[in-house]
Amino acid sequence: MPSPEKFRETLDDFRVSQDIIDEIYQGFDGIVSKTNKKIKSAFFKQALDVMNSKLPSERVKEIIEANACCKSGSRLKSSKKFVEEHSDLSLEERLKLISESPDLYMGQAEIDDEGFIIVHGAGVYSEGRFECVCPTVSKVKRDYSIPREYCYCCGGHFKFHYEIMLGVKLELCEVVSSPLDTEGKDPCVFKYRIVK
Repeated sequence: MPSPEKFRETLDDFRVSQDIIDEIYQGFDGIVSKTNKKIKSAFFKQALDVMNSKLPSERVKEIIEANACCKSGSRLKSSKKFVEEHSDLSLEERLKLISESPDLYMGQAEIDDEGFIIVHGAGVYSEGRFECVCPTVSKVKRDYSIPREYCYCCGGHFKFHYEIMLGVKLELCEVVSSPLDTEGKDPCVFKYRIVK
């Protein structure tokens, strides 16, 4: 999540009812980007708990995915440069090259037997566990897990850049696994469908 402010705008953009918004923000009035990470982490856990109980799952995915961060600046330049330099390569060759380019920060990707693109996110493995790289919730000591749906934000980030680098439209189908709801046992893995 880039910021609580953008998240609030997204709730309005998706016309989430004021009753649900009030429940999401209960106890977190005035939360902003500069708020302590531990408080932001608890806020987004509460927000997802409320959304998961009050909204259809597809709507939750759309709202969280719309909050994808790092879609500009150096990451965008790198994605555009990649497609300029490798437009002659096949989809499979591009995926292999992306996976072999750690400076892109786009993890490792492959096409599975059913034709889905599987992206193993750019997670960190440390002290026997996977760590989330999201700057909003990473390295926060907490006694609760964060719902996997939170990772639709990161999934939207990867989707945005892979669409540029591959020259295709993608649909984020699933967060296959996440360290956030497995206490670090599982890595970040996303599943995408090529839609055109």
